[in-house]
Amino acid sequence: MSLDAAILGFLSERPRSGYDLKTRCFDDAAKDFWTADQAQIYRTLERLQTAKLVSAARKRQTGRPDRRVYSITESGRRALSAWLASSLPLPAPRDAFLLQVYFGAELSDTQLTERLSERRRLHQERLDNLRKRALEAAQTSGASLRDSALRDAAFSGAIAVERAAIDWLDDSLEALSAGTLPPIGKDAEQRPLFGPTTA
Repeated sequence: MSLDAAILGFLSERPRSGYDLKTRCFDDAAKDFWTADQAQIYRTLERLQTAKLVSAARKRQTGRPDRRVYSITESGRRALSAWLASSLPLPAPRDAFLLQVYFGAELSDTQLTERLSERRRLHQERLDNLRKRALEAAQTSGASLRDSALRDAAFSGAIAVERAAIDWLDDSLEALSAGTLPPIGKDAEQRPLFGPTTA
């Protein structure tokens, strides 16, 4: 339902084409929170139209093919309001990098340092970009004070996730540099590299 809700949310702001939803919404405004490819967007629009949550109208364009513009219906607004007021479960964890760490015993300290450092660089780039986009969003006129405050809160949440990831990577790199990790092939009891596994 999250992609449905995202599309309904963007259509609640103004009517949009599928192309606008992809380029201006998912590739720009929402890219830090939710992604969707063109095929997913059009499949979802068809489903929402069948459910009468959106309507579509063909708009003529001079010198270009007609475009299909979608609008949210009253039923769609009610569905969006219900979704906004609902309790959402935590997403299922899926992180390929943590799987690499989990099964990474055969990697040398140098290889682990390279992987952790590269991951840190990527998170730092994302953090820097989030901070820039949060500042740009705060300076964008037209949104209500309430919209602006909640969008700022969403960016703050995304920034907090990146900062936590960088803190964990810094701790891991520091522990690795200090020689905490047992050598490859050694089963001697040693303090865990990434901290205790129990609370």
